[in-house]
Amino acid sequence: GRKLSGTAPQGWPPSRIARAALLAASVHAAGEEAPARLATAFRRSDSAERAAILQSLMLLPGPTRFADLAADACRSSVQPVFEAIACDNRYPAAHFADPVFNQMVLKAVFTGAPLARVIGLAERTTAQLRRMAADFRDERRASNRPVPADLDLLLDLGT
Repeated sequence: GRKLSGTAPQGWPPSRIARAALLAASVHAAGEEAPARLATAFRRSDSAERAAILQSLMLLPGPTRFADLAADACRSSVQPVFEAIACDNRYPAAHFADPVFNQMVLKAVFTGAPLARVIGLAERTTAQLRRMAADFRDERRASNRPVPADLDLLLDLGT
């Protein structure tokens, strides 16, 4: 059997660890075809399976290969699927380019996913991300709409 490439996060139930181990074995067996096969499996899965795939990405062999799949998942309109990549997941901080990471963070604010659960946010917050957050806050204020509290957290990072 093939081992997981990383350590499962603390608090994962045995069933999630087992699912990640099976996924890692499947990815290893697929070799060069792994990104395409995982993308196909993701598209054919239900929301719970999609979330499990996303939560396991850091543990798969060669996790960088799956950045496109992870970035596409950020566009999901299914909140548990989006939160599986955006929240409590080391993958985005480790593998997303700044524009993808920034869009994920802003979507988290917009959808109400707590920024406190975005791993690596403080280290990945850039002037550009703060500027995007400030623009979003200003748009909300200009249209007399409520400003999400997490925007203040984001704007205070790195200042």
